[in-house]
Amino acid sequence: MKPPFKRTSLIAASASALILLPFLMSCAKDAADDHDDHAHDEDSHVEGTEQTANGDASAHEEGEGGHVELTERQFQSAGIEVWAAEPGQVAEAMFLSGTIAPNADAVLHVTPRVAGQVRSVAKHLGDFVETGDLLCVLDSVELGRAAAEFLRDVELLDAAEETYTKEKELYGGQLESLTLVLQGSIDIQQRILEREQELHQKAVSTIRPLLEAQKTYQLAELEKDMQLTKLQAERDVRMLALEVAIRSRRIALTAAANRLTALGLSMEDVKNLDGDSPLLSGEYRIFSPGEGIIVNRHVSAGEFAEAGTKLFVVEDLSDVWFIASAFENQLLGLRSGQSASINIDAFPGITLDGQVDLLDYHVDPTSRSIGVRITLANEQLGNWPEDLPLRPGMFGQATIETASRQAAIVLPEKALVHEDAGAYVFVQVEPLGFERRDVEVRHAAGGMVEILSGVKQGELVAIAGTFLLKSAERQAELGGGHSH
Repeated sequence: MKPPFKRTSLIAASASALILLPFLMSCAKDAADDHDDHAHDEDSHVEGTEQTANGDASAHEEGEGGHVELTERQFQSAGIEVWAAEPGQVAEAMFLSGTIAPNADAVLHVTPRVAGQVRSVAKHLGDFVETGDLLCVLDSVELGRAAAEFLRDVELLDAAEETYTKEKELYGGQLESLTLVLQGSIDIQQRILEREQELHQKAVSTIRPLLEAQKTYQLAELEKDMQLTKLQAERDVRMLALEVAIRSRRIALTAAANRLTALGLSMEDVKNLDGDSPLLSGEYRIFSPGEGIIVNRHVSAGEFAEAGTKLFVVEDLSDVWFIASAFENQLLGLRSGQSASINIDAFPGITLDGQVDLLDYHVDPTSRSIGVRITLANEQLGNWPEDLPLRPGMFGQATIETASRQAAIVLPEKALVHEDAGAYVFVQVEPLGFERRDVEVRHAAGGMVEILSGVKQGELVAIAGTFLLKSAERQAELGGGHSH
């Protein structure tokens, strides 16, 4: 596939040649001073021209153009380098356009969980924030009410537990006192019974008092059991009721604490809540849930913010996504894990390496294209001193390697000279002589091209200094002959 070529007007081309004319004439003069024996007369020059135009027919079939001859000094000053046209492995590539986008997994939307009026704003657009940094402060009636209800439930639970403890102690004292009283009555009846038994054994008393003493003693023991059982039952009922009240208060307190955490407070903040806390006045502090750059801010002091309003957008741009667009008919050539080279328009001459992470599962209904995601580390580029240089929205191109194969002739892409009609190269035919060849190419990945026609295996092709060769060849055309 041939890349698009920029059109150059004849006026611009002529102006370029005229600008270079003094330089070329100076180089030619220096060459003449150093190499007098290299000059040709006019007849041999014309003869050479005719030979170039009418001589080797096969060369014209391959697209030969002008012939450029340089002096030794021109050759060296131009920095010309040549490359042998040989077979090689080429990576077939797919060229896709796309844009930089933030990593969607690292985009944080900061919203309040309660409504309130903005008291102050601590962070601003472009600020870097870390997890837990204060972003802004709201005055929230709802938060103040929730904090007050929490403290009320704390007090009610403390009161219920205190009541339980005190009543348990009270019942314990009552049981102890009642036990002593009833046991004392039993002890008296026991002594009476023992005396009646002694009198009966001495035959001083009849059996009747003894029986009555035994009956009274037994009734005293029964009374003790009844009284203690009744008091214990009363205690148990009361303690059970107090335990139920305590459980209810604990449930209410847990609900109040959960409500505060749902409003954005940490559990530690809830535990430390007391009567002097600014939360009771509704001071609602909003903290950053993660680190990154504040890329959007929709809050100002004094305005009223509803619950769920987007106040800040924080993006972690330490790595970004390049989202390229591929059409449906290109999809079969794409795979996850394929190597990719990214060139961003804002940073010409810099190539970023990555690989395909994801092929989107949805086709855009308008463009009929599919997103191809490539993750890039957002590190400093070139001489630009700014951090995080890859900014969402930047445009660029992705070269994705789709396959590898053997090609008959492979050259670096920088060997090509582009013009309106296509592309050509300069083939070295003499130590200081080059010949223009129109070529048909197929672009590949890694800055290489496959030559389909115009160059033979083993020929040497200029890959550096082509600007001077092009200028010299253009000058020869304008002057009606070759460049010497």
